[in-house]
Amino acid sequence: MNSIQYYQVAGHIFRLQLPTESPLWKKLDNYAPFSIENPENVEPIFTLQITEAPTSYEPETNKCIGEFDCDAAYLKLFETTDGGRMFFISQGNKEKAYHLYTTTDYRSASLYFPADGNENLHIFAINNAMMLLYAFATATRNTLLIHASVIVNARKGYVFLGRSGTGKSTHSRLWLNHVAGSSLLNDDNPVIRIIGKAAYVYGSPWSGKTPCYKNEEASLGGIVRLSQALRNEITHLKGVTAYAAITPSVSAMRWERQMADGIHATLAALTACTDIYHLECLPDKAAACLCSDTVRKERTCNA
Repeated sequence: MNSIQYYQVAGHIFRLQLPTESPLWKKLDNYAPFSIENPENVEPIFTLQITEAPTSYEPETNKCIGEFDCDAAYLKLFETTDGGRMFFISQGNKEKAYHLYTTTDYRSASLYFPADGNENLHIFAINNAMMLLYAFATATRNTLLIHASVIVNARKGYVFLGRSGTGKSTHSRLWLNHVAGSSLLNDDNPVIRIIGKAAYVYGSPWSGKTPCYKNEEASLGGIVRLSQALRNEITHLKGVTAYAAITPSVSAMRWERQMADGIHATLAALTACTDIYHLECLPDKAAACLCSDTVRKERTCNA
């Protein structure tokens, strides 16, 4: 017998279906702040069903569409013989994969567990499957799942993004240590959403290595793309340059036209209503002070 649990992230509702007696329910603590009761007259953006694959299970696929090596996961995407999509999700070992089958609109999905997997790997696969489905299902809903770290200060959220290893988490910690009133909203995968003509940033159940799962939101105060340098210098970006600074950090498959069009529309609206910056910096207090003073447009700390 299966149980169904509903979750809401940045106003979007989705559901997870898992055997009632599964011990995995107790390991999904990161989703607890986002849990909601069964909503009435609201269709979830996606449903993920978890099941153990039969011993002889072998998904039928036509061709490989893409291959991705992310920070923590290796993903391989196939087109299936019935026109759907099949993701192979693995952690390090590319041979032992979890199979995520989805419809082309990503509204219905099944995650198949290998018989020899363990609970930690199961949770790893569930988290990655839910992130993928959320990103794809919201791409046409004025919403972006973005690889970034977010600080909230004076009820406004400041998003720090950049290539892996650039120092996003480090810069957030510098704000926590040196910019009074700062708190961490999310350290890896926050959500940005456009509502009307304003932008907001939200916490999510996915925060990388930092356990920060806050069901909170803040008005978006600014976005800062970081890069390592031998000095601290910040530049206000405009137009295409601002657009290009954000795009690489958005989780999506840009070769799918409908998804790409949705992301483009959201990015265009985002750059029109939000200040975007490029911070070349050292990992020091002065960088945090320069960034804070600039994006908040007031003197906030002394370097």
